[in-house]
Amino acid sequence: MLGKLIRYDLKSTTRFLIVIHIFLIIFSILGRIFLTGRFPYEADDISELLIALTFTVYIILFAGASFGTLLVIAVRFYKNLFSDEGYLTNTLPVTKGMHLLSKTLSGTIWCAIDAFILYLCAFILIAIPPVTEALSAHWGEFIRLLGFSSQSSFHFFLLYMVVLTFIGAVVNVVSIQSAVILGQLFNGHKVLGAVVSYFVLTTISSIAATILMGIYGLLTDNLIIGTVGNSDFTFASYMTNILNLSFALEIVFAIILYIISYIIMKKKINLS
Repeated sequence: MLGKLIRYDLKSTTRFLIVIHIFLIIFSILGRIFLTGRFPYEADDISELLIALTFTVYIILFAGASFGTLLVIAVRFYKNLFSDEGYLTNTLPVTKGMHLLSKTLSGTIWCAIDAFILYLCAFILIAIPPVTEALSAHWGEFIRLLGFSSQSSFHFFLLYMVVLTFIGAVVNVVSIQSAVILGQLFNGHKVLGAVVSYFVLTTISSIAATILMGIYGLLTDNLIIGTVGNSDFTFASYMTNILNLSFALEIVFAIILYIISYIIMKKKINLS
């Protein structure tokens, strides 16, 4: 039954999300052909301005695609469980926990796909000959400059980032679903309650991350001091500490929100 629910959810969201990401890939390819692919080797003031404008536009596009993915997931979650469609959904011989798990897994799948498509589009835009040729010619020096002792340690770091990307997808889905569920506690203002709940949850997460970074000395001021006065400082060690902290915080945050969501769904579902 879980597999059927996941397939049904994916079928309901995929048609919208495929369109969003196809357009993003097309714009990235066009940007590579007509913009970044035409940058001169020695940039003047005009091309530097063009580079800045290009990457500003694409940052907005990437953010829009990511936000659009979360929005589609949130709307699907709300309509299927808490709108008029929810009356039919809740007549199925499936537990509330099964509904929550299936939508978490299907949403995570698309959030992970979204993240990797964003990586792909960024690679398409940035991997122009001047960049790739310079990196390939000095690759060993480049990874040593970042603080990696060997090629294998750099590959392990990339693998770690892939794992964290997937964990981040889970956290994003759990957060947005939790916000929708908490919004149902606001009688007559469920959508507004969900929006407010989402901003409250993200604010709490940001504050917790900032506090922990301060405790472990990972804030920007410490990074600047480390680069100037600490010969043991490396970008690789700093980023590894950041990723370790992010991993632990996201796991704890996701577990807490998932448990809260499950309890609320099991005790009270507001379809009014």
